[in-house]
Amino acid sequence: MNLPSYDDQPYEDVLVEDFETAFFALELELLDLPCVQDVAVMRTRLPEVGETLVVAFVPLPEEEQETGGRQAALAACERRLPWVLSHAVAVDVIPRAADGSPRTGLLIDRLLPQIARDLLSPMEMSD
Repeated sequence: MNLPSYDDQPYEDVLVEDFETAFFALELELLDLPCVQDVAVMRTRLPEVGETLVVAFVPLPEEEQETGGRQAALAACERRLPWVLSHAVAVDVIPRAADGSPRTGLLIDRLLPQIARDLLSPMEMSD
């Protein structure tokens, strides 16, 4: 019988590698959603909640795309990173730096009030 050796790689390294792989797979899946124009995925730590994924997405302008986009984004988070609490919030635009990367600090600051409302009233959420 050929059992894996646990001495080869520390447990923390395996988790980080798996997280990064799942995180990038999540980003790709979210970008492929038909009801979403743009997306930014951020990993943050919230007080009293811990590690959290925040998905900011720009829904298509058609009717009901915001609700559908939010549900699809949360379902993708649950599939790819089920061990991390996730929030998906629709935004009008994702602020970007000159190099095209999302301005995550600014975006998190803008989304915190909605996330706080979602945490206080999970049945209503933002849809």
